[in-house]
Amino acid sequence: MAIGEVAMYSTDLSTIDLTTFEETVLTVDLIPSRRMLADGISNVVCALRRIGVGDLGDLRRLLRDKARYSDLAVNLEVSEQYLTVLNREVNAYVSKPVPLARLGVFTDRELESLRSAGVTSSKTLYERCSLTSERTNLVDELGLDRIRLELALDLSDLVRINGVGPSFARFLRDLGIRGPHEFNAIDPTDVLDRYRESIAAEATPGPDLRIEDLEYCRRFSQHLSDDIER
Repeated sequence: MAIGEVAMYSTDLSTIDLTTFEETVLTVDLIPSRRMLADGISNVVCALRRIGVGDLGDLRRLLRDKARYSDLAVNLEVSEQYLTVLNREVNAYVSKPVPLARLGVFTDRELESLRSAGVTSSKTLYERCSLTSERTNLVDELGLDRIRLELALDLSDLVRINGVGPSFARFLRDLGIRGPHEFNAIDPTDVLDRYRESIAAEATPGPDLRIEDLEYCRRFSQHLSDDIER
């Protein structure tokens, strides 16, 4: 990323056209509550194009106004429930910020220093520290531990993936996976095998992940930008 550019924590929805979205809905294993989207999605996409919607950014803005759902449902020939589920699916592409304290990296003093500098979440840390020079400045200004900052930045990069929380991000990082692009490049079967080995060795078992869960994560991680200067 060039100096002066802003790191993009979430996916740029304008880069995902409706054709790509339609293909995804029709080919992936949607969670049960969203499987209704596959019914008629091609007709919905055609109708959306007729009213000027070309990508997920346009669609998200359209669906933001729930007061219009009644008229929109008539125009698209779907139910209002369909629109509600469609809105949830589109918003699944938007990375949610995680409070820095939940990453379990910084001391209380460091968290307070970061808060005073306006850095309170994985999103603000990612946006503030994408360049090496920016990280150096923050370490010097706030007296942070450089190693902990780098760890927190890697975790912040990983939790951008929908379906990846702080605990699983820490597991991925321990495998040497530092961001979404590295996550996409590794065989998900290998990740799952390593995860199950790790869980088996723990006194307190974690959730029983399936290959479908990792494929779900990869649906969203493939659209994330790679902004961190390593």
